[in-house]
Amino acid sequence: MVIDLLHLFLAVALSAFLYPFWIRFVYSFQMGERVRSDGPKSHLKKRGTPTMGGLVFIFTTAIITFLFNRSRTQTLFPLFVASLAGLFGLVEDFTKVFKNSAFFDMLISFRRWSRGLFKKSSKVPGKLFNSFREFWRVMGSREERGFQTYEKFLFQFSIAGFTAYWTYFKLGWDYIWFPLVGNVHLGFLYPIFIVILFIVILNSVAFTDGLDGLAGGLSLFAFCGYWLIAQALGYNSLASFCATFVGALIPFLYFNIFPARVFMGNVGSHVLGATLAMLGIVMHREAALFLLVLVFLADGISSPLQSLSVKITKKRLFRMAPLHHHFEVLGWPETKVTMRFWLFGIFFTFLGIFVALL
Repeated sequence: MVIDLLHLFLAVALSAFLYPFWIRFVYSFQMGERVRSDGPKSHLKKRGTPTMGGLVFIFTTAIITFLFNRSRTQTLFPLFVASLAGLFGLVEDFTKVFKNSAFFDMLISFRRWSRGLFKKSSKVPGKLFNSFREFWRVMGSREERGFQTYEKFLFQFSIAGFTAYWTYFKLGWDYIWFPLVGNVHLGFLYPIFIVILFIVILNSVAFTDGLDGLAGGLSLFAFCGYWLIAQALGYNSLASFCATFVGALIPFLYFNIFPARVFMGNVGSHVLGATLAMLGIVMHREAALFLLVLVFLADGISSPLQSLSVKITKKRLFRMAPLHHHFEVLGWPETKVTMRFWLFGIFFTFLGIFVALL
């Protein structure tokens, strides 16, 4: 525990040192957040707020982990997968922030090439591709710039597929853990489960990142829960890794709580989602994972459910999706929504710890 706390204090110091420099850098190059035009009107004043703040906390965590806490299966594997997800999020952020940029031009070229490829092929692949795009257009949200929903899924599926391949074929894992039951072997269904789990949590965290301090605070609670679970189960390297992440997130939250001076961006939300999923997988506490991220899941699932309901019934399930915007439209101040979501996050963190230790 003393080592864990030392890693936490070191992460706090390094992260707190870097954030002022990063915020000034982003301001200088006008790398500000683009606020959705159909969102709550109170959010329009957030336009131009520095983004991609997630780069700092993943950089801080990576440096401290590489220097003081290297473990091939416990820390380096989750960190590598989280970095892949963060890299995808970073490219996505650049395509949104700099619409007239090389990143955006490359995205448009890739999109045209992929569509042309299927048009030149036989009719069946073309129809399947169009059906695939239409499904994710309905399930996802409208994108004015950046990656389309089906393109995001392809990238996410690649990262999730790598994770499933490594855990199943390289590490030989084919089981998930249930409280009071123990390990249940899934066989060849295990990699399918991992892919679905990874993509669902990754997108849920991304959807929840819509209010100042919301996703960052919920992640902080979840990492604290994982820290205690790792200590109790003897995953000492993972415990220090979780403590490092907690330390890196504290300065971010200082600048991210209302009114936010920096947003985490997709690079941050993707890193958090991937890391939270990986911690549950590596510690074989998948049932506890669902409780630790339950607020993320509830908020994240509300958006595709809203899109599906409008498409099928022409009626909305919520005033606005994701769920946190629904409460804003009802008249709740942003800080009230965040604080109450935090309270649920704290409760389910304790419940997740309890379930993980059964």
